[in-house]
Amino acid sequence: MNAAEEKRLEKRFEEYVRKFAGKSGKLPPMLKLKLVHSRRVSKDAAGIAEDLGFSRADVRTARMLGLFHDIGRFNQFTRHKTFRDDLSFNHGHHGAEIMLKCGVLKSCRPRDRRRIIIGIRHHNRARLPSGFENDVLQFIKLGRDADKLDIFHVLYDSLKKGVLHKSPDITLRVKLDGPVNPLALEELRLKKTVSVINLKSLADFFLIQLSWVYDINFAPTFRRMISRRIIAHLAEVLPKTPEIKEQIEIAKRHMRMQLAPRKKTAQDSSLLTSRRS
Repeated sequence: MNAAEEKRLEKRFEEYVRKFAGKSGKLPPMLKLKLVHSRRVSKDAAGIAEDLGFSRADVRTARMLGLFHDIGRFNQFTRHKTFRDDLSFNHGHHGAEIMLKCGVLKSCRPRDRRRIIIGIRHHNRARLPSGFENDVLQFIKLGRDADKLDIFHVLYDSLKKGVLHKSPDITLRVKLDGPVNPLALEELRLKKTVSVINLKSLADFFLIQLSWVYDINFAPTFRRMISRRIIAHLAEVLPKTPEIKEQIEIAKRHMRMQLAPRKKTAQDSSLLTSRRS
């Protein structure tokens, strides 16, 4: 993707979002939150891509995937007044359909259209299906990493600023008090992503975030998690039970292992070469 195409897409994104502003010209608070989130995910997606050695053109594509990844959220909240996919529609799938129907990516290279549309469609799936070509899979994983990075920030920041009580949709309207769901804790013990169906309290919401440690794909993402003290923040707000303290230590060990030096393989070299081509 060239710089002119990137600039055009940024403009189209801002134009689309402005359609959801009220008579005052301002977005509703929850949609403003999504706009800011999308911009931050865009920045992180580009930063991770740069750290991975992607070409300038591919960094721009990663940035646009991050910017558009939640495009389905604006219709979702406007129509259904919720961000819960189970009470409305799958916002990833809906966002991909918006991109296809509006034709905003028509002038992009087919390769970039595929990366962005499939990346949007699958950014929110609990588990990825198999069968993607490696090039597309790298962008899906990159988008998912960047999205998680900012969700870590949004929830912790909202809690510390006292926003959660005023904006329950941030946590999908779960109870802000209440104990950890044992089923959620069991999934975490198995190093599985905690299921939304087991989300019963704010504590469970933070457990989901802790379980994301096992669904992070790239070393630059882990490094950002460490510099932003994400695990420390989760430890601060989660219940101080022995079981949860143990899982926090296990998550920390997992992160250290992912960042430990390893022998470069032929596949790594091939991927890096293709990214810079």
